[in-house]
Amino acid sequence: MKTIIKFLPILIVLACTSNETPVINPTTKVNSIPLSEDYISQKTTYFTINDGHIEGNGLAVWKELIATSQFVMLGERHDSEATSQLVDAILPMLNTTGFKHFAVEVGPHSAKKLVALSTPIEDTKKNLTAFTEEYAGKEDHEIPIPFFRATSDAKFLKTTRSLGMELWGLDQEYFYATEYFMDELLSFEENSPEYKNLETTNKEVKAIIKKWYEKNADDNVEIDFFEEIQKDSVVQKYLSHFRNRTDTDQIIKDLEISWDIYSRWRNDSHADRISYMRTNFMTQYTKALEKEKEPKVLLKFGGLHASKILTNDCYDLGDLITQIATQNGTQATILNSWHRYYIDSEGNEVDYLEKYPNYYNRLQLFMGLAKRDQWTLIDLKSIRNDIKNGNVILPTDGDYHRIKSLIDGYDYQLILPIDQQSEGLVKNQ
Repeated sequence: MKTIIKFLPILIVLACTSNETPVINPTTKVNSIPLSEDYISQKTTYFTINDGHIEGNGLAVWKELIATSQFVMLGERHDSEATSQLVDAILPMLNTTGFKHFAVEVGPHSAKKLVALSTPIEDTKKNLTAFTEEYAGKEDHEIPIPFFRATSDAKFLKTTRSLGMELWGLDQEYFYATEYFMDELLSFEENSPEYKNLETTNKEVKAIIKKWYEKNADDNVEIDFFEEIQKDSVVQKYLSHFRNRTDTDQIIKDLEISWDIYSRWRNDSHADRISYMRTNFMTQYTKALEKEKEPKVLLKFGGLHASKILTNDCYDLGDLITQIATQNGTQATILNSWHRYYIDSEGNEVDYLEKYPNYYNRLQLFMGLAKRDQWTLIDLKSIRNDIKNGNVILPTDGDYHRIKSLIDGYDYQLILPIDQQSEGLVKNQ
C-alpha cells in the first residue's frame, strides 16, 4: 500500500499531462504542417509502361534517380506481373548510365545456372521453360529457382543478358533446388570413367530426396527435411565424391549453408541468411572493384530486404548498400512496392486497403493516392527531408510508427497499377 501511495503523485501528474502533444521533432517550426494526403500528393508522380517504355511525369524521376545513384534497389512484390514489366523497362535506362551488375534473390550457383539457361540469349525462354518443367512440383512454389518462373521473368532475364549485365545471386539456394543440384553436380563428371556409377547413385539420391519431399508435404508429419536427407549414407557418399573436386566443393558448401538456414528457421537462422547475403554481395562487389572504380548495381529483392533500417532484427541489404554509398560519397536509392488493386487466383479484383486493413489503414495517406491504371511514385526522400527540417509534422497516434519506418526505410514508395500473379512458363507455376 505504501508503494502505491508513494507513486500516486507521479500518476496524477502523468494523467494531467497525457493530453499534451508529444514533441516528436525538436526542429518543428511554428508554421509546420501536418502530414496529409494533400501534402503527399505534391510529392507524387505517375507513369505508365507502354511497349516496354516508361511514359508520363514519373519518367523524369526515374531518369534523375538512376543518373544520381550508384545503387538502385527495388523492394519488390514477389511473382508480380507488373514488377517484371517494370524491371524490363528500367534495365536499358540503368545500363546506359553505367549499371553493369544485377543482384537478385537467388543462390550464387542458381544465378550461374540462369546465365547458362540464357545462352544463347535467343533461347532464354525455351531453355528456362524446359528447365522449370523438368524440376517443378505440383504447387506454384515448388520450383527449382524462385522469381524466374514466369514468361515476364524470362523476358527481363533475356534483356539483362542482351545488355551484357552480370547477374549476381546473393541468397541461399532454394528449398526445392535440391534435386536439380544433384543433377548439376553430376554434369561435372560427364567425361569421367566414373560417370555411369555416379549416374546410378544420382538416381538413388533423387529417389531419397523425393521420398522426403513427400513426407515433408504431409502436414501431420514434423520433420527436418535437410537433416533427414543428409543423414542418408547414399546421399553422403554421393556428396563426398564432389567435395573432392575443386570445381564443385564450393557448391557443396553453399548447399550445406542453405540447408542449415532452412533447418534452423525457428532458431534465428534468418540473421544468418541476411549475413550470408551481405557476404555474397561484398564478394561480388569486391571483384567488380578490380575493374571499376565505383561499380553500379541494380538489386531486386523483397521489400524487407530493401529497407535501410532494422527489419526483423537484422540490418539487411538496404543497410549495406547505404553504408557503402555513404563511404563512397555516392547515392543508394531504395524503392519499396505495394499493391492496391490486385486480381486474385480466382479472377476477383481485391483492394488491399480493404483486405489488409490492420496494416494499410495506418498508411492510408499514401495508399489513397494509388491509381488502377498507372504506377504511383511517392518521393519519401523529399518527405523525410521536410520532416528533418521541421516543415512537416508526423502524426502522434499509432500511425506514427508505421509511417516513420516507411519514410526512414525507403527513398521512394511505388504503388503498382492493378496487378496479378505473373503467368508461369509451365502450367500451374
